Amino acid sequence: MTTILLMLLLPIGALFYRNERKNKGKYQAVFDDYIKKVDENPDFTNIQKIGHVRELFLVNRYEVTSQSEDEIIGERKILSMGLLMMGLFIYVFYFFFFQKPHKIVYKIK
Repeated sequence: MTTILLMLLLPIGALFYRNERKNKGKYQAVFDDYIKKVDENPDFTNIQKIGHVRELFLVNRYEVTSQSEDEIIGERKILSMGLLMMGLFIYVFYFFFFQKPHKIVYKIK
């Protein structure tokens, strides 16, 4: 029984990974739309804009690595379930020691 499950993990993991790559643009579009709305709002001061983007980062579990009066940088390592299913031990080692975090930079225009 476990052999059958292990044989199915590779193709299922490949499907998950393909789906993650296909939807990556949709996930980024959510951030881009929110940041665009914050930028276009004339009622916000620069400090309020940075505050709203910081709140967006914190809600989505991004770590704010740098913040100034006109720029904020958020980073987060994103775990891929597809790659995790294909090779558990190798991917966990890669995730903790070699994977670079996804970085989003917001500068006030």
